[in-house]
Amino acid sequence: METNERLIVKKILNFRKKTDQINIIAVDGITCSGKSLYAEILKKQLRFFFNDIFILRKDLFLISRKKRIQVTSKLNKKFSSAQNNLHYDKKKLESLLNVIKNNKIKKTIKLKKLYNRKNGKNDKNLTFNFSKKTVIIFEGLFILEDLKMIEPVYKILITNTVYNSLSRKIERIRDKKISIQKVVTEFTNLHLKSIHRYLLNYNFHESYSGEKNKFVKQRNGRPTQIKLINNFFKKHLF
Repeated sequence: METNERLIVKKILNFRKKTDQINIIAVDGITCSGKSLYAEILKKQLRFFFNDIFILRKDLFLISRKKRIQVTSKLNKKFSSAQNNLHYDKKKLESLLNVIKNNKIKKTIKLKKLYNRKNGKNDKNLTFNFSKKTVIIFEGLFILEDLKMIEPVYKILITNTVYNSLSRKIERIRDKKISIQKVVTEFTNLHLKSIHRYLLNYNFHESYSGEKNKFVKQRNGRPTQIKLINNFFKKHLF
């Protein structure tokens, strides 16, 4: 993987000189692009420099699979750009981010009814413990939109072709009640429009694309991703 971890380390060390705020690395990108895998690899690389590294997965703040199916069933040909509001429990996420933002030396918060990917329900309870030396890799969708009040020390975009992203999305179907057509509808009418608008409004330090454990740095990753989404909509009617 071509991640410039030494540049990230330098950014973190310089950031620590200016503030006691916990250091957050944002890993964002189109759905099913490999954000979770990239975050794990990055964590292993940064272990050589920092002991206290934590991956915060935004999927923990998803509403239940059942509720998201209901949201999807109401979608129509009119595009929506509100996936971040429709699919996530923003109140729980904001409560956690407020604790992180607070300049206490030790930060602890207990959250209940988080998302459990194994069964699709909100039945997971977790306790988060942070210190001012913690490095958080915040991985998921629309991360920079959530971090409006907290400046990430580094912002990474993971890109993918629209067709690969959709194919992986279909492969991830876990519930027999969800048809492939509904998955495609959600992907096109909700996700693509949302991520397109999001990318138009936020910039990143670096972009990467990859398969399995191999991620390669991309030049002009954000504009290229926007162009791929535009081309997809020009070619297909929904």
